[in-house]
Amino acid sequence: MAVSAIFSGTAAYARADRNSVDAVISSIPPDWPVPGEVHCRAAILMDADSGEILYALRATDPMYPASTTKLMTALLALENASLSDVVHFSSRAVAIPSGSSHIGMRRGEDMVMKECLISLLLPSANEVANAIAEHVSGDQKTFVARMNDRMVQLGGVNTVFKNTNGLQDTEHYTCAYDLALIMKELVGNSTFVDIASLQSYVHHPDSLLPKTIPMTNTNMMIRPSSEYYNENVILGKTGHTAESGYNLVIYAEKDGTKLISVVMGAESGYQYISTESLLNYGFHSFRSVLPAELDDSLNIENRFTSSGLSLPTPEVSLLHLNAGETILLPETVTFDSLDKQVTRDTTGIYITYLYRGYPLGSVALSYSARENLPGIFAESEESVRPKDVPELKMADGWLILALAGLTIVTGLLIWYLVRRFKPRNTFRS
Repeated sequence: MAVSAIFSGTAAYARADRNSVDAVISSIPPDWPVPGEVHCRAAILMDADSGEILYALRATDPMYPASTTKLMTALLALENASLSDVVHFSSRAVAIPSGSSHIGMRRGEDMVMKECLISLLLPSANEVANAIAEHVSGDQKTFVARMNDRMVQLGGVNTVFKNTNGLQDTEHYTCAYDLALIMKELVGNSTFVDIASLQSYVHHPDSLLPKTIPMTNTNMMIRPSSEYYNENVILGKTGHTAESGYNLVIYAEKDGTKLISVVMGAESGYQYISTESLLNYGFHSFRSVLPAELDDSLNIENRFTSSGLSLPTPEVSLLHLNAGETILLPETVTFDSLDKQVTRDTTGIYITYLYRGYPLGSVALSYSARENLPGIFAESEESVRPKDVPELKMADGWLILALAGLTIVTGLLIWYLVRRFKPRNTFRS
């Protein structure tokens, strides 16, 4: 039976529009680069900075996540608890199926949150996921509800969580696109990066937990001794059940390009082979560019030329693109061949760059600081805030030149008349 056929009739949560994401994916231009073979049921490759989708295979179809679920558990723990918190293990937390992944925690034992996160992300301990949930929210059911709410906030399109750890449940599912969104959020957290990139860890006996617990990362792509090792891979999370197949979510960096790869429903070993293929494709077929360095449409001299951009201020010289924001371009595409759209929402104003209608990413527009504003604009910050200015197009360049010329001519005429008719001094000493 196809996996997607299982999910009819499951509980519905408010979420972003799956159709809109599918429409973006389907608009990928026909001359877009393509990766080598990808052997899995679903996959996605995403720019970790801009969220640009470089490749997608059934990326919004529902799939069983298995232990990649723990990425969301980790996100909520990092957002709602301290690393020094003491996490208690209840009888309910340690009640996990025999044979599932664990670190041997028993009822009544305690562990600090930092080591709980290490246990969650390296050996993928199921009882630790339950204990984290109870610590953060009081009980597992409330925590799972928060997992679903957080997924909605991230823009997820096809996820319903039913437990904290990904143990098999026919109504517990997600999709490659949603897992990429979770990882995109997580890699902005330095604590997560530090923990998830560890190859191994050992808890040594202490006053809180007097026993030794060795832990090894299940992600083979960060182990130099593994045949699947990739020097560009920073971290990742594995997941596997008989129903889900082998899943792998990876974060990798090379020469300033940051990629998130998700492979779901692969056969053993092919989660790594397919990920390797996607990363090679991303790093070799695309390049990272800084629009702030290449886009001169906001330069002062361009105020005197006509422009098709609709900007929410007449003083475009007060705007600048955020310097650190990047987009990825196919190697065969030049920056000056891109189209642009200006969008505005509650968070700010953005320029979205498109190639043949396909969005490559958006870069935020910022207003100059008060002390950097030219002339009269330095007198009031209020005059340049987005909320205070109407939607106006850039003024036509010829009209500006004509007005400037008229001002100069008028000034010269007044100067001449004053000099011509100024009374002469007739007194002599």
